[in-house]
Amino acid sequence: MGKIRLGIKKKNDAGVSYPSPTYYFVCPDEVKKVFGEKPKELRVMFPTEDATQWASQYLRRYSITGRLVCRGDGETAVARIDINTGETTASEFATTELREITCNPAKCASYQSGECRRVMNLQFLLPDCPGFGVYQLDTSSFYSIVNVNSILELIGATCGRLSMLPLSLKLVVQEGQPEVKNLTFRTLKLTAHGSLFEIQKFAQIPPCQVLLLPAPDSEAPDDLFPRGVFSQNNIPKNSQCDDELIHLWDKATRLVRRIDMQNYQVAHYFSKYYHLEADIKDFDSAIPLAKFTVENLSGFIKDIERHTRYS
Repeated sequence: MGKIRLGIKKKNDAGVSYPSPTYYFVCPDEVKKVFGEKPKELRVMFPTEDATQWASQYLRRYSITGRLVCRGDGETAVARIDINTGETTASEFATTELREITCNPAKCASYQSGECRRVMNLQFLLPDCPGFGVYQLDTSSFYSIVNVNSILELIGATCGRLSMLPLSLKLVVQEGQPEVKNLTFRTLKLTAHGSLFEIQKFAQIPPCQVLLLPAPDSEAPDDLFPRGVFSQNNIPKNSQCDDELIHLWDKATRLVRRIDMQNYQVAHYFSKYYHLEADIKDFDSAIPLAKFTVENLSGFIKDIERHTRYS
């Protein structure tokens, strides 16, 4: 449905954009009509019991312009590799390809220097707003991630479930060691919307049918502050296409596993519509194979969603 942000874009004297944090949620217009122009609290619900679907928490490294360079889970990662040097690169001008590599934070120079950080992509319903779908909010704040994870664990233990419970997502001042000097930090806080007794009573109502969620995008979170601001001129035009391909591949692989697609179904689809030889084992890869494009993956995903919606 849209993005809920924790900051806005500003420009310095040189005309270069940079993220600036806000003390309120930056929301789409339809959300502002319900919660006001500058809300500090949103009433939310999570759509399924599987928190990995709507609270993914990968280690991510971004370039200075916000382009995703590497995404890992502590064991394996998908990274942009300079084909000339064979090394992971954040350069916007190098010729790169996506490769699966080992992810070891203890030995990763980017993680040790703070260039790579854990990012939470939080997706949720806003039941008071029109429409039926999820909104996404991204954060790299250590405190926000700990706050949200802790409350999710408590709610699950107390209520026996997480989905379709009325909760409040707040932006509050966090006391403690600031992550960046000379900035006032506000962090996410998740609470029950009402008393513990009320939320436990609400948990007795059967949740609605499990939803099919979109894969979270790989945009840099608004509270991931750059070490410096550099010129963004002459950024390669294919950067956005590469990111979209990663998003579509994540979604396609999840769909194939979730609906238990068979090999003949995958082979028939790509042969019929794209004259392409494809196999169910292709979707075991962590990165999109060269034969898959934004066009054929988009069509594949749309047809699966259309079939599962009406079947």
